[in-house]
Amino acid sequence: MSPISFLASSQTSFKFWHALLVFTLLSLVIWVLNILLISIEGSKKPAKTWKRYIISYMLTIMFVTIIMWLINLLFHFPEKPKDAPSVLYPIINVLALNTIILILSNAIMIRSKKEHTETELANFKIKHLEAEQQQLIQQMQPHFLFNSLSTLKSLIKIDTELAEEYLVKLSGFLRFTVSAHENTTILLADEIQFTSDYIDLQKIRFSGSFFCQMSIPETCKNEYKIPVYALQTLVENAIKHNAFTEARPLILNISFQDGFLIVSNNKIPKPMAAIRNGVGLKNLEKRYSLMSNNAVDIKDLADSFTVKIKLLKL
Repeated sequence: MSPISFLASSQTSFKFWHALLVFTLLSLVIWVLNILLISIEGSKKPAKTWKRYIISYMLTIMFVTIIMWLINLLFHFPEKPKDAPSVLYPIINVLALNTIILILSNAIMIRSKKEHTETELANFKIKHLEAEQQQLIQQMQPHFLFNSLSTLKSLIKIDTELAEEYLVKLSGFLRFTVSAHENTTILLADEIQFTSDYIDLQKIRFSGSFFCQMSIPETCKNEYKIPVYALQTLVENAIKHNAFTEARPLILNISFQDGFLIVSNNKIPKPMAAIRNGVGLKNLEKRYSLMSNNAVDIKDLADSFTVKIKLLKL
């Protein structure tokens, strides 16, 4: 017999809806009680769950006793008939209710702890990936600087005025990298400007043998992000792996299509012995694998080399 039925049937002056109201309030009190006990348990280390269970049942019995006493006091019930249900029935039912509430609250608490643990692990993973990306980005600066200084050294021997122009552009380019390397991603418009400066430097170095065509809609430049140095790395990679001359120039195409940045060039491959092991394209592939599920798409054909990378929406 439920406590509602007990109250409504055994006490003629106590209507069913009164009993329902009392039982609902009692249920809420038990819920609040168990939540408070869980909070107190969580603040102590180590937590002793069995103590919380004992306290919960003791307080529940105490509240039921007080409520039954108040009901009798307020409604002035007549003496119970001999065949009336025992007062233990509502207590047993309320204890059963408390058991159900304990089971539910424990299930909620376990789920909450699991979600909290998963969130902490996810945050830790993100911080780890960010640290690894920063390490990869920092590898790019000395790599590029070494190549640039080598170029400058060669130009000084050939044309001092051109070397001076190259140095001016290089200083502006490096000024930008001071702040850019602190970020893992950069606005596409900034990366394009950054790479355009790099292309200008290469045009000075390879006058008449290196050409670049860039066709990216202006509306897209401020709608996407890209890993810092990504586009510049692809341009550098094309220059590094091709033996181009004025007779056989290197032609680079940079375009945008359906959220992807596409960099392609004609192939004039160097002998394998002339290609040094570098960190450029491999570095970029690893950075993309760390920050997204989109891999770098590479198509190495007989007469062309194309790299397709997914831009990151703002």
